[in-house]
Amino acid sequence: MITKTRPTFIENARVLLRLAGPLILGQVAVVGMTVTDIYMAGQVSSDTLAALQLGGSIWSMINLVVIGIMIGNSPIIGNYWGAGQPERVRFQFQQALWLALPMGIFTCIAVLLGVQLLGSLDISAEVFRIARGYLLPFLITGFMFPAFFAFRSTFEGMGDTRPVMVFNCMAFLLNILLDYALVFGKFGLPAMGGIGAAWATVIVMTFLLICMACYGRYSVTMKSLSLYHLFSLPNPKAIANILRLGIPIALNIAAEFSFFAIIPMMIAHLGSDILGAHAVAINIDSLAFMVPLGIAQALTIKVAHAEGRGDPVDARLICLTGFKLVLIIALLLGALKIIFRHDLAALFSSDPSVQIIAANLFIFAAVLGSVDGLQMACSGALRGYKDARIPLLIQVFAFWVIAFPIAYTLALTDFWGPPMGVYGFWCGVIIAAGIAMLCLLVRWNLVSTRYRKSIPA
Repeated sequence: MITKTRPTFIENARVLLRLAGPLILGQVAVVGMTVTDIYMAGQVSSDTLAALQLGGSIWSMINLVVIGIMIGNSPIIGNYWGAGQPERVRFQFQQALWLALPMGIFTCIAVLLGVQLLGSLDISAEVFRIARGYLLPFLITGFMFPAFFAFRSTFEGMGDTRPVMVFNCMAFLLNILLDYALVFGKFGLPAMGGIGAAWATVIVMTFLLICMACYGRYSVTMKSLSLYHLFSLPNPKAIANILRLGIPIALNIAAEFSFFAIIPMMIAHLGSDILGAHAVAINIDSLAFMVPLGIAQALTIKVAHAEGRGDPVDARLICLTGFKLVLIIALLLGALKIIFRHDLAALFSSDPSVQIIAANLFIFAAVLGSVDGLQMACSGALRGYKDARIPLLIQVFAFWVIAFPIAYTLALTDFWGPPMGVYGFWCGVIIAAGIAMLCLLVRWNLVSTRYRKSIPA
């Protein structure tokens, strides 16, 4: 009997990084657009910086739900691709596009509700004016956003990650140019301040969607699939399969990231300097977080492919490799955040009070990254196994049942002593990510072991 030789850690790491590299660069480019918005806003005024953080937080809560639901398409595509069923890949892609239509309408309604929410916050009239003006153009962006992710989840499910990277990097550069022109009124365009950044996003999203559609039609890889050929009618069962997996994933993502998103609203009354400092720290931290997130997305793809092949041992080995990589990278990034915290704070704001608070928050961000990256990698691996419901319960328990009451009382009450303000919320996030990490590791071990036993040797 011939024993199959399994790849070493180094070999698996190379395979994983080769797949994750384009995903990381693509995600960095996407978050880099938000960071660019925040940077430009910081050069205008502290009110503009605060307004874009508020508006951006609302948009983040909305788009994360959309992303989670549409990501449900990726492991399904991965299974069909790994099993060598190209006709099922084409059908599944078409059903994802059908789903994108009602999702676009949902996104627009959610943006309008977000505008209403802004009116209920204890903020100045100027901050409200800018934040409202920033959110309204997302009615256009939001309608296109689900369709963009229908393409993206299909390409990534097949393991074809390079086009997403290339298009996102091009969009990042385009966003810088448009932000500069529309925020400050360059090249004969009107100076729109922070609101101009949202209109730049509309143009960039239009560009991205056109690029994705053209790649699906004309690229060598996709031409053999004929993605638009014999376009099927909406299939309730196929769409329900995406939703069955995607909704728990969306709620899973939202359980964590909505915690981050509500922090600006909870601290809005503390002043623009604190809100601005949080904006600087959280956006730089989000940029660094794209590295473990990219590896987590690669784990989803590789596990789905291994499951499609019926190879549970390979699936488990690639997960272990990913977990080790994420931990090593998170520790390195944490060290960089601490070493360069003052320089990063000064880069994004000239206000001394904003700089001091932001520099302090980077220390919290360094600790957070070491646990948050690993729990995200576990979530990515479990998505590859199509296990989303229990991870959702874990995230809700960790972030909202345990951590939120602790964070709120630390930040805004004297229950534990003098209120810590924004630092209290960051303490809560660290506690939540640590609990989620431990629970998800246990869950991954159970799921991967059970899957291994279910496949005959």
